[in-house]
Amino acid sequence: MLKPTPQFFDIFGFLGFIYIVAIAGLLLSGIVLPQWAIIILLLIGIIGLVIDGIIVYKFYLKK
Repeated sequence: MLKPTPQFFDIFGFLGFIYIVAIAGLLLSGIVLPQWAIIILLLIGIIGLVIDGIIVYKFYLKK
C-alpha cells in the first residue's frame, strides 16, 4: 500500500488554500456570510497560500 509523502500534503495544502481564497473571493461578490467571516476566510487563505507556496517552490520546484 502506498503511503502519502510529505510532498503530497504540501502540494495538497497549496491547492486547498487556492480553493479557500477563490471561495472567499466569490463570497465577497455576493454576501452570504457576514463580511467579517469572509474577510477572515480570505486572510487565512492568503496566509496559507503564501506559506505553502514558498514551501512548495523552495523544496520541490526550485530543484
